[in-house]
Amino acid sequence: MSYSLVVGEPYPRQVNWPKSGANLVLHASYVEVIYSFDGLTPGEQAAFTTGSAALAVTVGDRHLMWCYRFEAPTRPGAPKASLGWGDSPWEAYRQRDRTVGVPGQQGEPFTAHMVLVDASTSIVEGLRTAEINKDVADALRYGIARQVALPYDHEAASREIEAMYRRHPSTQSLLREAIAGQQIPPLDS
Repeated sequence: MSYSLVVGEPYPRQVNWPKSGANLVLHASYVEVIYSFDGLTPGEQAAFTTGSAALAVTVGDRHLMWCYRFEAPTRPGAPKASLGWGDSPWEAYRQRDRTVGVPGQQGEPFTAHMVLVDASTSIVEGLRTAEINKDVADALRYGIARQVALPYDHEAASREIEAMYRRHPSTQSLLREAIAGQQIPPLDS
């Protein structure tokens, strides 16, 4: 990464953030997963910054789906806060200005930099790192290899993604097609 990320400052690149979604930056030397949400509560921010996380990957011919959920640590008497299940498609050919890849070799985990961004302001609201296990890492490697083995065809990728959403109207349903997943424990606060 050739830029620095600071909580409370704008994300350093110009991006049109979705109101709710994840943007994966998969590079051979680093992985950044940017979660953008509009109008988060303090509990939802805590779910991201210190809570447990669940991640899963589904793989198609021309796309992969990144599924995610964050749960705030439970505190006596405090309401439960979470960023419930969500999913975001990713296409290798749409990642600009970077060489697509995943750090390490087959069978190796890697560290991902996770960034929480306010979708309406581009302000970084939270940062954390996570060790991505070898199963999820290999699923990403497999998904990338499948995509780059085919010529770029955004229309075909769009049809594939639309068909996936027709079969799975919710992330919970989509998880049935996940080829790898992981639970990340909450951070000590």
